[in-house]
Amino acid sequence: MFTETTLIIINVACIGFLIIMLAVLVAATCMKGGAGWAAVIIVTTTVPVFLANLTRDIAVDYYLVFVYPAYLLNALCMPSLWFFTRSQFDKTFRYNTRYLLHALPAIVSLLSHIIYYAPLSAEQIEAERVFMEAGGENLPAIINDVIVFAQFLAYYLAIFIYIRNRKKLLQDNFSDSDYFETRWIPHFHIVFFALIFVVFAAYVINPRNDTWLFPILNVIGMAYLVYIVIFHSIAAYIHRLPDAATIEHSEKTAHQPTMTDEQMKEICLRVTDFLQSSGAYTNPGLTLSMLSAETGVTNKNISHSFNTYLKKNFFEIINEMRVEEAKKRLRANVGNYTVESVAEDCGFRSRSTFFLAFKKAEGKTPMQWLKTE
Repeated sequence: MFTETTLIIINVACIGFLIIMLAVLVAATCMKGGAGWAAVIIVTTTVPVFLANLTRDIAVDYYLVFVYPAYLLNALCMPSLWFFTRSQFDKTFRYNTRYLLHALPAIVSLLSHIIYYAPLSAEQIEAERVFMEAGGENLPAIINDVIVFAQFLAYYLAIFIYIRNRKKLLQDNFSDSDYFETRWIPHFHIVFFALIFVVFAAYVINPRNDTWLFPILNVIGMAYLVYIVIFHSIAAYIHRLPDAATIEHSEKTAHQPTMTDEQMKEICLRVTDFLQSSGAYTNPGLTLSMLSAETGVTNKNISHSFNTYLKKNFFEIINEMRVEEAKKRLRANVGNYTVESVAEDCGFRSRSTFFLAFKKAEGKTPMQWLKTE
C-alpha cells in the first residue's frame, strides 16, 4: 500500500510524536493524577510493536532485535491498564507478587516466538518475512493475536464493571467535588477501547495494516490524553478520601433497608435540614459517615433514601447545595468577589471542580449565569 520510504516517515513521525507527548504529560502531571502513567503504558507497550512491524517489512535483518520485547510488552498492555485503573480509584490498592500471574500470557507469547524463531536460519527468516508480507500469519503471531484479543475482551469487561461499581460507591459516600476530575478515566478507556477495536477490525481485513495504521491510532489516543491534561485539572483526589474499600465491604455485607416512602421522606428532610442549618455541605471533605454520625441515621438508610426517594445520590445532593450557595454569594457580591474565593467558601477544592459542578447544575459557567441574572 505504501512505499518503504513512506512507511518509515509515518512510523518515525508517530513514534517521535508519542515520545514528545509522553515528555509533555510527565512534565505537566509530575506523574500525579494518572495521565502521565497512562501515557507511559501506551508508549512502552506499543512503540516496540511498531518498530518490530516496521523492521519486519523493510529491515528484516533487525527484526528479531525488536520482535521478542515487542510481543512481550504488547501482551502486557491490558494488564497494565487494569492495574492502572485500580490504582486511580482505590487508594488501598497495592501491587503484590500474585499479580505477576497476569504476566503469564505475555511470557507464553514471548516463549512461542523464541522457540519458533531461534532455530531458523537467515534464509528461513527471510522466507517468513515474505510469507507474512503476503498476508500470512505464522504460529507465534497467531498465538499472540489470540492472547491479545482475549485480554482485550476480558480486561475491558473487568475495567468497565469496576469503574461503574467504584463510581457508584464513591458518589454514594463521598462529597469531594474533585470526583468530577476522574471522568477522564472512563472517557480515556472508551476512546482507547474504540481505537483498539478499530485495530482488530483493520487487522482482520489486512494484517499488514499494522505497519501504518496502528501508530496513527496510538497518536490519536495520546493526543486525547494531552487534551485531557490541558483542558481538565487532573486531581489525585482519591488519596484524600477515607478507605473506600472498607465501605465497599460493609455495603456488601449489609442488608438492604426496607422502608416506606414516608420513612424515606422523613430521613431525607431530616438530613437535608441538618445540612442547610449547619452549613455542613460547605465542608469539602464531608462524607456520608460524617453525616450519619451527626444525624444519627445510618449510612445505609441515608444512601437508600436519597437514591430511592430523591432519585439522587449523596454526591449530587451535596454539590447541588454548594452550587445554590455559590449562586447566592455571586448575586450578593457582584464586583466584589473572586471565583476562587466563592468556590472555596462553598466547599469546592478548586476553580475547575466548581466550574464543572456549576455547569452540570445550570448548563452555564458562573460568568455566563451571572450575565443572565
